[in-house]
Amino acid sequence: MIGLGDETVRMNGRTLKALVEGVTPEWGRIRKRVPEAGRYLADRDVETRATVALLGQKIKKDVFGDEEALGREVTIRGLRFRIVGVLKKFGNNQVQDDEMERDNSKIYIPLSTAQQYFVGKDTVHAWAFKADPEKMGDAQREAEALMRRSHRGITDFKIENIGQEILRVRKEVDKLIRNWNIVLASIAGISLLVGGIGIFSVMQISISERVYEIGLRKSIGATDPEIFGQFLIESVSLSLVGGLIGAAIGFGITLLAAQAFPDGLSVSPLGLILAAAFAIGIGLAAGVYPAMRASRLTPVDAIRAG
Repeated sequence: MIGLGDETVRMNGRTLKALVEGVTPEWGRIRKRVPEAGRYLADRDVETRATVALLGQKIKKDVFGDEEALGREVTIRGLRFRIVGVLKKFGNNQVQDDEMERDNSKIYIPLSTAQQYFVGKDTVHAWAFKADPEKMGDAQREAEALMRRSHRGITDFKIENIGQEILRVRKEVDKLIRNWNIVLASIAGISLLVGGIGIFSVMQISISERVYEIGLRKSIGATDPEIFGQFLIESVSLSLVGGLIGAAIGFGITLLAAQAFPDGLSVSPLGLILAAAFAIGIGLAAGVYPAMRASRLTPVDAIRAG
């Protein structure tokens, strides 16, 4: 990579300052830069010192808006470049740092073109190496040895192990998320327990108030399984309706909160299905005992108690 710094460029009838970098196709693959429109730089662009350019997402929108940028020209130091690609946005609206913002505002040209016309044939400002996450230390030592050998033993360079730093931060984030998952799971477990106790209590009260009805039904031929099924279905229905109301409220809150985020907030269909499944499970668990109690009442005792 060669960083040309802030260059005065002209495109779409506008003159502005923009960061310009000379890169290779491998640079884009390592950094996972994917074109949203058009293509990325190709090996033939480097081999032929082609005057082609890529635009970051932000600079494209700032200069062209909704207009098509592919095939248009950008002039850098009097040299005309044809725009062959527009890169997808680097990062997102929730995770966006200064480096990502700069990358989205850059213009990229072939490395050899930058060397030929702007900085000198052999000049390179940075190399990027991609390594197995398990072998970061070995990769760093190998890179240092290669650079030192090419610089004839002089350590006039600096190596940054970005991957190792990313892994360290990722471990910290994973640990934080794991702790939050434990906290949220505990809250959810307590909520389910409280909800189950509530349904159990409601069913017990319902059976106590409907003893006469149970005795009457049994006296005209209702069987124990039918009584058991009736009250178990009532318990599950009560729990499911409550779960669906809760899911609907959560869905509504998510839609309202999504307005504060440019990328919005997604609602997982799997989450809604799990909510319904847990509601059914709690209803079954809380309703078994009351339903068994109701089914075991004898018609005479039930009518007399009613």
